[in-house]
Amino acid sequence: MKAPSFARHAHSAVDLHPELPIAGPRRYPHWLNRDRVRLYAAAVLLTELLFIVIYVTRVVLSHNGALEQLSQDFSPIWSAARLAAHGHGADAWHFPTLFAVQKLAVPTMTLADGALPWLYPPTMLLLVLPLGWLPYMLALVLWLGVTYVLFAATIRATVQRDAAWLCALAFPGAFLTVIVGQTSLFTATLAGIGLLALNRRPVCAGICFGLLTMKPQLAVLFPLALLCAGQWRALAAWAATIAGCAALATLAFGVGPWVTFAHVIGNAYTIVGTGHAKLARMPTVFALATMAGWPAIVARGLQLLSAAAAAIAVVYAWRGACSYALRAATLACACLLVSPYLYDYDLTWYGIVIAWYARYAWTHGWRRFDREWLMLLWPMPLAGLAVVSHLSFQFMPLVTLASLALLVSRIAQERHDVPSMPDARDDSTETGFAHPVRPHHRPAHGMRRTGRPTLGAGR
Repeated sequence: MKAPSFARHAHSAVDLHPELPIAGPRRYPHWLNRDRVRLYAAAVLLTELLFIVIYVTRVVLSHNGALEQLSQDFSPIWSAARLAAHGHGADAWHFPTLFAVQKLAVPTMTLADGALPWLYPPTMLLLVLPLGWLPYMLALVLWLGVTYVLFAATIRATVQRDAAWLCALAFPGAFLTVIVGQTSLFTATLAGIGLLALNRRPVCAGICFGLLTMKPQLAVLFPLALLCAGQWRALAAWAATIAGCAALATLAFGVGPWVTFAHVIGNAYTIVGTGHAKLARMPTVFALATMAGWPAIVARGLQLLSAAAAAIAVVYAWRGACSYALRAATLACACLLVSPYLYDYDLTWYGIVIAWYARYAWTHGWRRFDREWLMLLWPMPLAGLAVVSHLSFQFMPLVTLASLALLVSRIAQERHDVPSMPDARDDSTETGFAHPVRPHHRPAHGMRRTGRPTLGAGR
């Protein structure tokens, strides 16, 4: 017997879509799903590997030195370590001596193109000193390989998703650091490990943040965040690490290198301040204003405003109650807005921002265009080489500022929706902050509050 028409219509929705609720809007899966993320990351990683293989082959086949070798920025690191390993660490800041050792590593290097001074404090020389006992190529492969794997492992531990391995290995910021030969993978790893360890092992986190002072322009906001959060053990470990490393460096190399380092850094900032640096590769507000032709005093003032905005964002995130994942992403993003001396390879820190925000979104839900924002942010470290120089407009600090604004807006939305510590399902929120948590604000497992508590809810 044929069923009545009203019965067929009444149960058609259940029959066709048994997984959907009876009422409410129909939800479609997002186009950027797990399979596409893996596919895109694998394609990018394969392209990067092909580029390296083809470029290295061309360098080997060109006997006249027409092509520069990859990772030439590693030459001053190895040269300084070589001098320190042979008892001449104080000469690392003496450019003629350093350049003579760089010529041993890269014979085709010239003063006009490729030679770099040693711009790190004496404490950094202690960290890289073992590299001076190795041949140049072996030291280069070990340095980049180990820091690359550690960076990828840090991203995987942050996101807690298997696809994070592939995304981290294919990350264009990591690729840029490898082909340039810089220290950004190491600094991003220190920041990432410190942020991961802060809640459960604050002393370990403080040590990582203290070691970050080898690049002071990236480490300025970490003590401010620890102070706002009341993380006194981490703050004490941070100060002890700086003091201990400084004492060891002074004992090993003397007081002279500190004076020379201050002089060299002053010269470097003078070069940047006069606009003679490679501004197309400097993602700072100062570079934006200078490339736009604005007066130097305006450029400096805008850079100060950028640093002030970054500090205010860190205080806002770390002083109030919100998810720790949002705090970590905000801190990593804000660190890229402080100093006028910043290069595109330092945008490897975007990986830390993406990882922490992805962790938050996986737990608390994705907002509209969140995935698109992270997807656009992912290749941005290469923009300095590929886009900015052709546009003659430094737009990269605007990307960082927009990302920071989005993070702050997400924090504000979370505090508006749930004015308390966040969901217990997110284990990244286990902090030692002295912010009271009211039980009636904590949602049950599997539930997420979507609005303010009602007037009668446990008051």
